[in-house]
Amino acid sequence: MPRYALRLAYIPDNSYSGFNHQLHDTTNIFTVVCKALHKARLIQSENRVTFASRTDRGVGALNQVIAFDSINSPIIPEINSYLPAGIQIIGKTNVFDEFNPRKDALLRTYSYFLVINDAYDLEQMKHSFNALKGTHDFRNFAKFDSTNPKNTMKTITETSILQLDENILQLRISSPSFLWQQVRRIIGHLIEVATTELTVSDTIILLNDHSTRNKPPSAPPEVLVLEKIVYRDLVFDVDHKSVKFFQNVLVEAVKRYQERSAVNMFILESLSKY
Repeated sequence: MPRYALRLAYIPDNSYSGFNHQLHDTTNIFTVVCKALHKARLIQSENRVTFASRTDRGVGALNQVIAFDSINSPIIPEINSYLPAGIQIIGKTNVFDEFNPRKDALLRTYSYFLVINDAYDLEQMKHSFNALKGTHDFRNFAKFDSTNPKNTMKTITETSILQLDENILQLRISSPSFLWQQVRRIIGHLIEVATTELTVSDTIILLNDHSTRNKPPSAPPEVLVLEKIVYRDLVFDVDHKSVKFFQNVLVEAVKRYQERSAVNMFILESLSKY
């Protein structure tokens, strides 16, 4: 039976519980996508669908990947007709029989967007971010449950801080794989380093002292995006109409955000006159 991989994108939305295979959770993005695949006569059960990366509630994605076997070839516009506007399939490809989007991923990249002010020490933040590169035990930067792997050794291959605007940073981090909430706790620690008396020395302690209880807080998820997943010799056929539709959805989302920001600013400025 032919095997297919689909690339999908979704906007940050707290009304969904995240992207993960959870039984009886109808608010999970994975479940919503599987229902669309079933309606499109591509699968019989979501148990046969595998995916690349778990994302928490509120996290967005530009490059989530799922895979499944089907006797029918996926038609992207048909699948998208069964999906909410904020969740869209944007590409597809044929894959080999044993392809697993999680295990076969060579690299994952996340981006976190952060609003800063003059109180942020960006040099200290950069030093700490750089100290995380390489192979380390990241148990102090992860949340644990019964499904978490026992091996907490992970390799960070790239870290970067891009200044998009006077007060907006994009923090990018890449690794073959991450622990649960590892990215958010790394960002939480970097925020502490930039705004408190913590330094790169404290970062190194967290990497080496496994008895400490002073673990970093988890940064808010709504400004985290699963940006990219890299595979060997895997090229997706992009559905440009679906990409255009999703771009329009994002334009409307930005417009609504700007309108809400204008309301908040009006109230803030009005209160200052009281």
